[in-house]
Amino acid sequence: MGFLGLGKKTLDISQSAYDQILEHARDAYPHECCGILVGSTMQGTKVMYVHRAENTNKERASDRYIIDPKEFFMIDREARMQSLDILGFYHSHPDHPDKPSSTDREWGQPGYSYIIVSVNKGKDTSIKCWSFEGENDPFKEIKIKII
Repeated sequence: MGFLGLGKKTLDISQSAYDQILEHARDAYPHECCGILVGSTMQGTKVMYVHRAENTNKERASDRYIIDPKEFFMIDREARMQSLDILGFYHSHPDHPDKPSSTDREWGQPGYSYIIVSVNKGKDTSIKCWSFEGENDPFKEIKIKII
């Protein structure tokens, strides 16, 4: 289950959603932040807004995140009421690259978009999006287009 779809190379995202992801990553530093990408696949894959989730992993908050399933289902229900879908997730890598870790790949689900924000010393950020289609496929970078 996922919404990027085969052959998609771009994830469109609103400027406000993009800015909110970066702000969340800086605010959470030196811990990982996490959130949910909500949008539409009617005309391409477009993130309309993001939901800032709580990282419930308190033991390893500096290098792992967990989104409470109850929070996920609440956002999924809210999105569907607006005829939108959960397109993927975002999280930060404090003082690490914006590339998926082996844990990211192990826990990732095919077809979803995964935005990763690298936050260096709490200030400088870089951001990339990743996805994979098949269970055994590696992550591939997806271009982010701000709309």
